[in-house]
Order: sequence, then structure tokens, then C-alpha cells
Amino acid sequence: MAMKVKRYEAPTLQEALQHVKRDLGSEAVILQTRKFNRGGVFGLLGKSMVEVLAATDMESAGASAERREQPRAAARPAQSPAPRKPAQTQQSASPKAEEEMRSELREVKNALQTLLHKSRAEEQETVNPYPPIFGSLYLQLIENDVSDALAQDIIRAMDDSLSEEDKDDEEAARAALERQLRRLLKVSGAITLSGREPKTVALVGPTGVGKTTTIAKIATVFALQKKKSVGIITADTYRIAAVEQIKVYSEILDVPVKVVYTAEDMKRAVDSFADRDLILIDTAGRSHWDAPRISEIRDLLAVCYPLEIHLTLSAHIRYKDMLDISDKFRPLAYNHLIFTKLDETSTYGNLINLIASRNVGVSYLCFGQNVPGEIEAASPGALLNLVMGKPLKQAVNAGRER
Repeated sequence: MAMKVKRYEAPTLQEALQHVKRDLGSEAVILQTRKFNRGGVFGLLGKSMVEVLAATDMESAGASAERREQPRAAARPAQSPAPRKPAQTQQSASPKAEEEMRSELREVKNALQTLLHKSRAEEQETVNPYPPIFGSLYLQLIENDVSDALAQDIIRAMDDSLSEEDKDDEEAARAALERQLRRLLKVSGAITLSGREPKTVALVGPTGVGKTTTIAKIATVFALQKKKSVGIITADTYRIAAVEQIKVYSEILDVPVKVVYTAEDMKRAVDSFADRDLILIDTAGRSHWDAPRISEIRDLLAVCYPLEIHLTLSAHIRYKDMLDISDKFRPLAYNHLIFTKLDETSTYGNLINLIASRNVGVSYLCFGQNVPGEIEAASPGALLNLVMGKPLKQAVNAGRER
């Protein structure tokens, strides 16, 4: 006997049963009911729904459909009856046939219950109903521009790290979140000097991110605060007034500056600063799509090794653009990140997105145009506070203390 099995979903059990009755008739057998959430994240914030699995034999389903059509037929104008074939004698189903039908229905029900049980188990393995605090922390990450994929990874790692008792404890959940963020927030920190030979540091990056101003800030820290000898080399000869700008800073700081155009110029300038503690190199800003110009910078810096190369990025750049820029500047073999213009945005999720995806440490955070000042050596505490949405100055100050 052919069976018809259908699944129905509705906001309430009553509505689902009405669908079953209207579609399959009152003879339908209810095989399974369950509640579930549709949409949302991690089983949270979704719409509550009811699912009903029902079955009936095809003959009953057909009779139900005929009954639904009868009122419509009655409303239509009468038509001449079509010629009818001789009626065939119908016999009532025998007790044996009825028992076979019931047996078949029981088998279908058992098989479907087994299948549904397995399906629910698989769903539970992939989408766990996390406690409400997990949903709140997830939304906090998303609101601060942490990517959806990374935020979900963080929540899963939190869930794995906490005991069942601690998962409903807000303090324990927030501590777990902080641990996961610290794990991802790689920091290289401030430039360190060996004391034996000059440390050579070059800043590279796209146009307009504040490389020249950052060079001046770093020079101020080492020349004025740490009383170290500093030399500045600028290869930014394309931008109008760039050389004049760096010369003004060098005069204020009493730091020598040299302008270079070729690799030979660069080699001579580096050699002339052999007695310095720190050599800072300012390069021309380049579009990350301009591969030939980026290659020019690579050739210019090739004579300076060993050196540190800090990719400098504005904090308000879109994450997609950050990824593109970091990819296109890879030929320069940068090994540190500097984030500038933190004062020109209010969300900092992009920072952890990039750090996690590129596995490169952050050396400095810059948040203004003033020289000296408004630069901090990156710290896990400062980055953590920024990603969690604390105001800029509060985040930086608190990070300095942690």
C-alpha cells in the first residue's frame, strides 16, 4: 500500500496540525513533533517553530482532496453529465488488509523516528544552544566590527574551554573571552635596540596613512625620551613637500636627515649613519595595486638588510582593503604592523581581524597628528580594550597599566 509522508512547519502546534488535516485529512497519522529555532546565531535570537511529520495512505489523501474540491464543484454552474462507464463493484477492505496497513504505518513511523533522532543528534553536534551570555558577547564582537567568522570561532573556543557550570556564569564567560582575544592579539611591541650596532627600521604602506608623521613620533621617543642617537632617511621624493616636512621635524629634534633617490644613495646614507643607535627610513606611499612601484621600494630597501619593516595602516581602512593591502605588500617581507589614525574611527574589530588572518605582531598604535605624543607601543591590554569597545584614550591608558 503506497504511503504519503510529509513534513509541516508552523509557528504553533495547532497551526501545523491544521495544515496536516487540510492536506492529508483526518485519517493522517502524526509520526513526530518537535520544536526548533529558525535563524539567529548559535541557537539564540531565532524564531520559535514547530515541526510535524505526518503520514497517510494515498487513497485517504486522495479522498481528502476530493472532499476539498466538492464545495468548489457545487458552486460551479451545472453541466450535462458526461457518459459514465459501468460502475465497478467496490468491496470494503478486509481485516487482513487493514492490519497490513497498520503494520506498514508502524514500520514507517519507527524508521522515520530513527532517522529524525539521528538528524537531531547531528544538528546538536554542529549547532549548540549556547547560554544567553554567549549571544551577548557574540553581538558585542560583531558590533565592534569583528568578522562574523572570527567571532564564531571565538565563541566556539570559549565553549570548549569552559566547564558546564561556568558557561552560565557571566564573569567566567567574559574571562574566557578575554583569554581567547589575548591568544589572537599578537603584539611585537616597541622597537628594541641591541646596543652593538644600529637598528634599521623602514616604514612602508599605502598613501595617506601617516608614515612620515609616525617616523617623527618614533624619532621623538628615542631622541628626546630615551636619549638615543637617531638618523632619518627619506625616500619619499614623489609627494609634494614630503622632504620639507621631514626636514622640519629633524631640525626640531636635532636629528640628521638624508634624502635618497636610488639604491646607491640608500647604501651611502645607511653607511653614513653607522654610528647611530637607530636609523629610520621613510618610504613613498604606494597604491597596493601598483606592483612596479612596490618593487621599486623592495629594490631600494634591499641594500639595508638586516632591517625591520613595519607595514603602516590606517585603522579606519575597511577589512577587505586591509587584506588586499597586506597581500600586495608581501613582496617587501614586512614583519610588523603599525596602526595609525585610531582617533578617526570608533570600532576596532578590523585590527584583530587582520592580526589573526596574517599572524603578524603590532608594534605601535598612533592616534593623532601631534608630535611629540599620541603614539603608544602596542600592548595586549590596549588592543583588547579597543576590540571590546572601550573609548580610545581609556583603552590605551588601561592597556598601559595591564
